[in-house]
Amino acid sequence: MSSGGITWIADEDISWLGYCIKLARGLTGEQLAARLAAGGGPVPVQATTGRQVEELIDGLDAERGDTDSIAVRYGDHAGLGFAVAYGHWPSVLGPAYHDGTSRDGVHVFELYHENQNPKVPPPSFAYFHDDHYVCGFHMYMHTRSQEITGPGADLIRAEIIAAGTPEGGKRDTAHRASLAVLEQRFELALPSDLILGASLPTALVRGQQPR
Repeated sequence: MSSGGITWIADEDISWLGYCIKLARGLTGEQLAARLAAGGGPVPVQATTGRQVEELIDGLDAERGDTDSIAVRYGDHAGLGFAVAYGHWPSVLGPAYHDGTSRDGVHVFELYHENQNPKVPPPSFAYFHDDHYVCGFHMYMHTRSQEITGPGADLIRAEIIAAGTPEGGKRDTAHRASLAVLEQRFELALPSDLILGASLPTALVRGQQPR
């Protein structure tokens, strides 16, 4: 398992809800965060660890009396801008959310998993380029659709089948195998040491904004 690739994501708790990660080729992390923000734009706050940003969101939402804040910790690594969402991102930033994020020739790769959803949806992947959906699939297909969707499905179909994801009966194994294929096929990387332990630039992109 490479700490600089993406396979490690299957074995870690990035946020208590799971993970919502955007990787962009053609944008910096700061630019990606700006594209993910609602109409008012991102609101930078102090650099945070994952634990600190969740505490920040809880405090802001308690002060406001609402529960809709989303923040991203962001940065740059291996030629990719990245943004990792915290707070109330389910159904807002994914799955398959793009809304212009990949415009102007940008490649955006979305990794998404709601591990606290009582319906137990599988982790998912989606790829967008130049404001169009290219391809995507569930990273655990045993009890869900075994279809790889999108006009660019052939970009990954053979590798995903070879990895055994469609027939894989073990969720964790299929999850890791799928991430390994994506890591190699699209040269995706995310530094585990920074995501899990370091302070990173942080901005609120939805909901409560600090005074």
